[in-house]
Parts: sequence; C-alpha cells; structure tokens
Amino acid sequence: MAFFGLRKPIIAKWHPGNTYTDGMIVGKAVSLEVTPNYATGSLYGDDEQVESASEFTNANVALGTTDVPVSAASLLFGHEVDGTKVISRATDSAPYVGVGTVIPEKINGAQKYVALIVIKTQFAEGAESYQTKGDSITFTTPILNGVALPGDDSKWREKKEFDTYEEALAYVKNFLNVADTVAAPVASVAGGTYDEAQSVELSCATTGATIYYTTNGMTPNATNGTAYTEAISVADDMVIRAVAVKSGMADSSIITEEYVIA
Repeated sequence: MAFFGLRKPIIAKWHPGNTYTDGMIVGKAVSLEVTPNYATGSLYGDDEQVESASEFTNANVALGTTDVPVSAASLLFGHEVDGTKVISRATDSAPYVGVGTVIPEKINGAQKYVALIVIKTQFAEGAESYQTKGDSITFTTPILNGVALPGDDSKWREKKEFDTYEEALAYVKNFLNVADTVAAPVASVAGGTYDEAQSVELSCATTGATIYYTTNGMTPNATNGTAYTEAISVADDMVIRAVAVKSGMADSSIITEEYVIA
C-alpha cells in the first residue's frame, strides 16, 4: 500500500468510557506522525534468551495543521477562551482528546481511504515562531505535539478502511461524536470606513440556521445575542459580531465586522 495524503484533522474531548464531546475540525491537515513506544524485556537462562516481552506504553503524536482555531485553545491546552481572546494561566491543564483524520491510500492500484483515530492524547503547547516578511514568502504552520495513552479498554488506536472519502470521514466524525458545523454568517457589507450610514444584511448558507448578533462587543449566542430578522442599520461607529446556530449541529465560527462612519 502507499499513503499519499492526509485530510480533515479532528479533535474531541475524551471522557472515561472512551466517549467524546466538543469535537471540532482543526484547520487543514499538513502532517501527522504517530510513533509508538514499547517497554521490552528479556529472560535469559543457560546463557541464552528464553523469553522476551514487549508492551505498549505510549505514543508520540505530532500533528501539523494549517492553523489552530482560537476556540480550540480550551480543548487542546485547557486555556480560557472568551470570543477571540485566549487567556493562558500557569494552572491550566490540558485535557485528554481523541484525534482523528482520513488518509488516502493506494492498494494494488485501487483508491482507498483509511479512517485513523488515536483514542486518548494529551497535547502540550509548543514554541510559537514568528518572522518578518522578506524577499520571499515563507509559510509557518503550527505543529501540535502530544502523548497518546491507552483508553479505558487498553485500545490506543483504531484504523478502518473505506472505499470513499465520505464514508471514512463519517466514521471518524461518528467515533468522536462530532456534529457537522453550521456555515459562518456572511455580512452583505464588509467592515470598513464609510461616508454614510450602511444597511447590513446577514445570511447563512446552512438551511434552517438562526443567526444571533451583538453590537456591544459581547460574544453572540442565544442568551445575550439578538436573533437576526432584518437588516441592521449602521448610522454610527459599530462592531457587529454574529454566529449561526442550528439544532443537531455545531455552532458556526463567529464573524466580526467593524464599521466606522466618517
């Protein structure tokens, strides 16, 4: 077989019994390296080896993605997330998470897709690297490093092969209890500076979704947001934040549009 791709990195909070909540897609997959570690021992008698044993202890996991959403900081590292703000404290403790992805492969010339799930992993926050723009464009992407341990039933990894990508992805999502995500709202007028008042309409590509918005800087939701029903009049400086929700699906990402009326 030959592996030649990697798609859709998904994480979800692990709970005893190998159950999961709060699943999400973490950017787009760049790389994944899983290195199992084993404890080994040998028994010698009459100057020769008569027994040997090898037992799984843990696995090193290195997941490279195009980006790590702000909302994932709590799930991955135990940080406090408030809208677009992440607060890191010395007492933060990273929870255990399940990690899943889909790996395309070729078997005897046939296209297959492997659903891969690492059952229980704890990630540690690594170094953050930044650099100024130079004569050439250099992309820097985050790599999440963690340690995988056996779950409650001693299982630490699961793989299953499928004929289609959609089947493999559905298997990973179902295993990690990940709901589909509502599409993010779209504003008819982009944030910016304008000479006159604007009328801003919000829309969502997910049928049946409800949009909640705020204009006071607070995180929008069903509790402290206003359900969108008509265009928003922007006569003075205003920041519109909006989220789309639908029962049975994960909430969309939050959009923020800032308007300045000169």
